[in-house]
Amino acid sequence: MDFLKFYSDTPKFTHAPGLEVMAALCARLGQPQERLRCVHIAGTNGKGSCAAMVYAMLRAAGYKTGLYTSPDLTGPWERIVVDGVTITPEDFARITDRVRQACAGLPEPSFFEKMTAAAFLYFAEQRCDYVVLEVGLGGRLDATNVIKHPAVSVIMPIGLDHTAVLGDSLAAIAGEKAGIIKPGVPVVCAAQPPEAAAVIRRRCEEMGAPLHEVDITKISPLERSPAGQRFSYGEERDVSLSLLGVHQTQNACAALEAGRVLGLSDADIRAGLAAARWPCRLEVVRRQPPVVLDGAHNGHGVKALAAALEEYFPGVRFTMVMAVMADKPWREMLSIMEPLAEAVICLSPEGPRALPADTLAAAVRTVPARAVENIDQALALCRAGGGPVCAFGSLYYIGYFRRRFLEVEG
Repeated sequence: MDFLKFYSDTPKFTHAPGLEVMAALCARLGQPQERLRCVHIAGTNGKGSCAAMVYAMLRAAGYKTGLYTSPDLTGPWERIVVDGVTITPEDFARITDRVRQACAGLPEPSFFEKMTAAAFLYFAEQRCDYVVLEVGLGGRLDATNVIKHPAVSVIMPIGLDHTAVLGDSLAAIAGEKAGIIKPGVPVVCAAQPPEAAAVIRRRCEEMGAPLHEVDITKISPLERSPAGQRFSYGEERDVSLSLLGVHQTQNACAALEAGRVLGLSDADIRAGLAAARWPCRLEVVRRQPPVVLDGAHNGHGVKALAAALEEYFPGVRFTMVMAVMADKPWREMLSIMEPLAEAVICLSPEGPRALPADTLAAAVRTVPARAVENIDQALALCRAGGGPVCAFGSLYYIGYFRRRFLEVEG
């Protein structure tokens, strides 16, 4: 797939922050984003899960629905999906050629800008009824924010992440996320820290945007197991959810509120929540002994993972397999997970930002730790140990771990 080099050879950042280059690229392509009815989702954690749930609801309602998410697990094509079918290599190559031609003479668009432009083109070509669009980074200056009139804007839980780019306080980061709010467009907001909630409320008032806030005090858990969970949310009784974890019930309530704003029926909302799948997010790929995969890569996500492991597998100690980027709060992540560990296997994810496996292993204090060179070595150690396994950290690495595990285990 030589056309993939058009994306892979492009740096993450290629020009000063701003939407000017993305807007110019879309103009050259005929403004495909203006032909799309989008559900626009921002947030620090949970935005991908919410996207998967809203996407499943819209499909249950019979709409032709596109899904654009990031990052991918094994390749960029995974980011562009219509009605459960990933874009084909042939269509991706053809769309890429159009994007390449449109880039000529422009300041070079970033990797994400190129990908987003390709997604807009494909979704418009496919004449999707709806597109569920996940923000890449931040919101205000994100490439997806060239859309002008989404059907609904959703802001998922905000935490401290990407602070070098978005700001070092919750209020500053919330300001960037709130940049997706458009005049008069309804906003669904998940439960937030007070300082983040205040920023979002103020922005909605300024933009005349109706605000629908999730009230987590209305959530009542009914049943939780590694097979799924059931909960009630206010008058919405006995809702089934395929995704695991207390945090996913909260994410589901944001998706539920978005479904209501979109005018979906109660039956379609329920069917979507029951059907939604989101790989490598608290995913149990083997029940006995349990093997759990989670792309938790910051403190907020790891706290949610640890709470879920303690609830679903009380008293169980896992062989933790961890790989993380050096610019993440990896010491905090390790301190949260180490009390649940029998041992820790450390890897280095690919890329210049990777934390060396040896550095990570040296920081483990209370259980045996070992640095390995690759995922196959980690899998061999897990198989030799024969006990419960939890792999977490960089989502790219988790995606490859999942693929190799399923290949080995069948």
